[in-house]
Amino acid sequence: MKIGLEDENPTVKILVCYYQPGELTKESVFFPIQAGKAVSGFDLKIQGDDTGNNISEKNVMFGEFTAWYWGWKNIKKIYPDLEYIGLAHYRRFFALDTPFEGNLLYNARIPQMKNYDALLIQKLENQDIILARQDSFNYSHLAAQYIDAHYLEDYLCIKTIVHDIYPEYDQSFLHIFRENNKMSLYCLFMARYELFEQYFEWLFPLLFEAEKRIDVSGYNTYQKRVLAFLAERLLNVYVYHNKLRIAYEPLYFIEPKNTKRPPLKKLIKKTIKLFIPYGILLLWNIIKKGLTGNAA
Repeated sequence: MKIGLEDENPTVKILVCYYQPGELTKESVFFPIQAGKAVSGFDLKIQGDDTGNNISEKNVMFGEFTAWYWGWKNIKKIYPDLEYIGLAHYRRFFALDTPFEGNLLYNARIPQMKNYDALLIQKLENQDIILARQDSFNYSHLAAQYIDAHYLEDYLCIKTIVHDIYPEYDQSFLHIFRENNKMSLYCLFMARYELFEQYFEWLFPLLFEAEKRIDVSGYNTYQKRVLAFLAERLLNVYVYHNKLRIAYEPLYFIEPKNTKRPPLKKLIKKTIKLFIPYGILLLWNIIKKGLTGNAA
């Protein structure tokens, strides 16, 4: 029997994405899924995202969203009474049981998270969605941050696609990307199942269209996960546009060595970027891609 199927007819499930071996949670509320199993070449002995209605073979571009797609299309067949659902990564879990004031709480092991389902339901009594506490970036807005870390063309592409499919979201898209420098990271959230379903019904048409328009043949492995990077930001657009009531919560970050990151080299690089004008960043990104096919 697959891990995560021990209990019968639960009303709460937290889908946990794995793409490599990692510590498994012990509480039955968590449901581990192997992302990209169809193209991984190995079996983690947990539920794979390659069964039923799935896009497992698209994992190179979609990242963890092949696991989330599997959950969207299949989890109700296993748990028809599901009322609440959440998304977690094998190293990132919402810390619902701690008064921690920061964003990331580093732990060497996955902590015991007892009564997780009750805590989740309690936090959603007066809120629509639980998101990771927002991170602020040292850029004038999120578009600048995205263009620096990834590709200008992909930002412009998703902007056009949002306009083509959901023109009523144009102002919300511009607010999140051009008038704001904060967002909830990691594509993680918890909500009532109806909202989970509505969000993915909105999101995946955007991602499938972006898949058609973005050529990743010259991208390195990291940059090929472009659809996951875009979706990470689109969650913030959707929440803002629909005026959802948000409960911001910290995350447990499971780090076996229990050391904070990023290393000094990345911190120095980030500091230097503070003094580079936005226009130069755009030009440098374009030149860099033309020369190497890779972004910083």
